[in-house]
Amino acid sequence: MRTKPSLTPSLGGLARKAQLLDCAVDVLVELGFAGTSVAEVARRAGVSKGVVTYHFPTKEDLLGEVVASLYRETGEQIGQATGDSDSVIGELATYIRSNLAFVADHPRHVRAVMEVAANMRPADGPPGGEDPLSAHLRELIERGQATGEVADMDAGVLALTIRASIDAAAARAACDPTADPRGHAEHLVTIVRRALLATEPR
Repeated sequence: MRTKPSLTPSLGGLARKAQLLDCAVDVLVELGFAGTSVAEVARRAGVSKGVVTYHFPTKEDLLGEVVASLYRETGEQIGQATGDSDSVIGELATYIRSNLAFVADHPRHVRAVMEVAANMRPADGPPGGEDPLSAHLRELIERGQATGEVADMDAGVLALTIRASIDAAAARAACDPTADPRGHAEHLVTIVRRALLATEPR
């Protein structure tokens, strides 16, 4: 009697995918987007191209997962850090610090993602509307405004400002070994606190 193949990846398969992603990060950092190919990733991993395309059918799939894995890991770290915050301003401060701490601890992965983001465009064009990261920040600020914890202002503009500052710090850290993402986070937290603290009773 034939058994059905499992839809759950094996531990060996997960380990192989992780190895291929690590090799893809190395290639992106060392050779750039244009120099990154399935063949080079396979060579670095010591496997055939077929092994790579078994897990990632195209170069776009492979590099897309490099980006997705960074955002998953960042999100997990931020989620764990912000779970204990007892205020909106405290949660925003923890969000900023944990996001840029991740940048400081994973400079090669961040640089690889920058390479992909600067060169690979979705087949159906750039996405429209508000990005999820800015939307999360906007909703958090609006929650604080609803309770009177933070001052009235355009929450969408401030959310974009925070994201832009984090992204700029990440971009600098990816190419400048003297950059200090954690120091940047502390300055940004100070700015955000001063902007958000309500000065008049509501």
